[in-house]
Amino acid sequence: MSRGLRLFLKVFLTTFLIGALIASTVIVGGCFGFFGLDKGFDVNALDLNFTSIVYYTDENGNAHELERLYKSQNRVWADISEIPKYMQDAFVAIEDERFYKHNGVDVARTLKATVTYVFKGSSSFGGSTITQQLVKNITGDKSARPTRKVREMWRAMALERKYSKEQILEIYLNTIYLANNCNGVQSAANKYFGKDISELSLAQCASIAGITQYPSKYDPLQNPENNIEKQRIVLAKMLELGKITQEEYDAAIAEKLDFENHSLKSGENVQSYFIDQLINELIADLQKDKGYSAEFAEKTVYNGGLKIYATIDPAVQEAMEDVYENNANFPRVYGSVTPQSAMVVLDVHTGAVKGSVGGIGKKSGDRILNRASQSYRQPGSTIKPIAVYAPAIEQGKISPSSIVEDAPIDINGWKPTNYYSGYKGNVTVRNALKESMNTPAIRVLQQVGVDYSYDFMTKKLGFTSLVDNETRNGKKYTDKNLSSLALGGLTDGVNVTELAAAYATFANNGLYNKPHLYTKVVNSEGDILLENKAQPTVAMSEATAFMTNSMLQSVITNGTGTAARLSGSMPAGGKTGTTDDQNDRWFAGFTPYYSAVVWYGYDQPKSLEFLSYHPCMPVWKKVMNEIHKNLPVRSFNMPSTVDSAQVCSLTGKLATDGCTKITEYFKTGKRPTSYCSGHADVDTTVDENIIDLTPETEEEQIPEDAVIPDDITNPSDPVAIPSEIPSVPSQPSVPDDDIIVLD
Repeated sequence: MSRGLRLFLKVFLTTFLIGALIASTVIVGGCFGFFGLDKGFDVNALDLNFTSIVYYTDENGNAHELERLYKSQNRVWADISEIPKYMQDAFVAIEDERFYKHNGVDVARTLKATVTYVFKGSSSFGGSTITQQLVKNITGDKSARPTRKVREMWRAMALERKYSKEQILEIYLNTIYLANNCNGVQSAANKYFGKDISELSLAQCASIAGITQYPSKYDPLQNPENNIEKQRIVLAKMLELGKITQEEYDAAIAEKLDFENHSLKSGENVQSYFIDQLINELIADLQKDKGYSAEFAEKTVYNGGLKIYATIDPAVQEAMEDVYENNANFPRVYGSVTPQSAMVVLDVHTGAVKGSVGGIGKKSGDRILNRASQSYRQPGSTIKPIAVYAPAIEQGKISPSSIVEDAPIDINGWKPTNYYSGYKGNVTVRNALKESMNTPAIRVLQQVGVDYSYDFMTKKLGFTSLVDNETRNGKKYTDKNLSSLALGGLTDGVNVTELAAAYATFANNGLYNKPHLYTKVVNSEGDILLENKAQPTVAMSEATAFMTNSMLQSVITNGTGTAARLSGSMPAGGKTGTTDDQNDRWFAGFTPYYSAVVWYGYDQPKSLEFLSYHPCMPVWKKVMNEIHKNLPVRSFNMPSTVDSAQVCSLTGKLATDGCTKITEYFKTGKRPTSYCSGHADVDTTVDENIIDLTPETEEEQIPEDAVIPDDITNPSDPVAIPSEIPSVPSQPSVPDDDIIVLD
């Protein structure tokens, strides 16, 4: 093939490509709009110069303004009237000189970019107008496929149909990235020159406009020479297009630019941890449900003129903050690093978060670490009700009065012990839970099965952080093992909010609600943008929830959680938790109204063995007493699927004279039939009330999933599953709840 023929074919193909691209933009773009394929691009969401407002709802269902959202980070919105004409013209000149003439797609520029792509083999198609760049910034759609360019062109034309050129330019200038975490021209003016945008000179405007294409290369702080070189290119282009005179050009070239790293002002009022958590949830949901980029979702939340109907109860939030801002409510610790704490309170019937606190002391800034939702820690024995006993009751393997053995156990050399010295022999499940015994929990979990327990946690109770089977740095990790699910030595841990939602099921007849911080979000045009409708799912039967609830009430009335007992007669249940290395302390509990969880520990895990008391229970009690003080007492009603009987507290059999009698609960038709004949043989008696926890075969005595490493609960070192079964030394006890609280 001759050189001339090859050139002709290239030109022909180029022309064809351009024509096909433009035609497909219209045709395929129409399909995107007609068939709804353009999901995630809402031109109505672009009104970003309005303040978003958070509302709360009172007990009568009336909405009240709670807070207006202001972003104190490196972005400040500037109305187009405040942005100098120099700045507007500089960006148009260097980025899109025919901006005021095209309909969102510059055909001539697209032609030039296509020729470059075909003849020079450029890796980037290029040719984007300011409107197209805005689309890319909004959606985060940076795919290299040709279909992305078609989507971008169609969306740009859609914007041009709805908004004026002035509106599009305003949004663009307030969203463009300009290095050093500056988004928008106002924050750049503040950052590099310490001025308001309206005070900038022509030279300074051109300097900021020059950052756009390669922010790192033209960063005024890191590469000032490069920035000034690009600034002169911008000024020359403005002169060429007649945007400035020769005199203005000469003066701008002569002006000396002094770049300084100015600190940006933050808002005077620091928003609450609840608002932080709400903002994070909204940003995540806009990305997931609407297809927004993270950047645009954040802009929409702060400046979209949204009406956000939050689940917060200001009285609950205030009660929590009063406790957490008073350091006297926490152990006095000396040293440069002090422990931290977090708490969440949510409605047991809806999963609506009513209050959230993510740290001790007065909050120091916005969007800082919120330990209530962003920290994942080992749950210790708070895992026992949700991973062991509730699943076992659901399977019909136990009831609260079933007898289980507290005795030495050896699983391939792993010999877990209790926090107390020795063992107590045959005990009821109720006593095993309320005293937080370890070996009974392991024995029950063996019968439940780690797969069932894992699925119960993840599919029924909403935990998102458990590990099924992963390889990290060449090592395999899983939470499908006895240590993780019976004693709380999880690979990555759990967070406070998800644990509170799981415990709420025990007070909500076995129904699980995903925790959430808003009910609906309405955009500036009055349309519902996001909505959280209560959609409870069945996590367990009513009978299972009621019986586990009953046992957890025993933890507070006469078990390890007595320091959390509320004033008055409001019923409450809960569970303490401490990891074996004493890095984490927990209390998870509920009433007929609220589920609440408190965590205490160091951000970088280390031992809390210096503590003279369990710090979580007094905090839980103070907050819960305050938020319940004006609420009428409610009870947990026994469902029709549950029977009750007077049984012996030691043997679990029907009570006789001489027994310590308690009212115990059973699934309908499962009440015991034999009577207690005395307690002399309590440690050896076997009857229909004793659950058989002896493996049926020798092979089952050492299940593969029970193999664990030496350190089972170090949050910074996930639980590795070795390729071969090692000889595991005796494990230290899990000293859960062995400390008396002085409250």
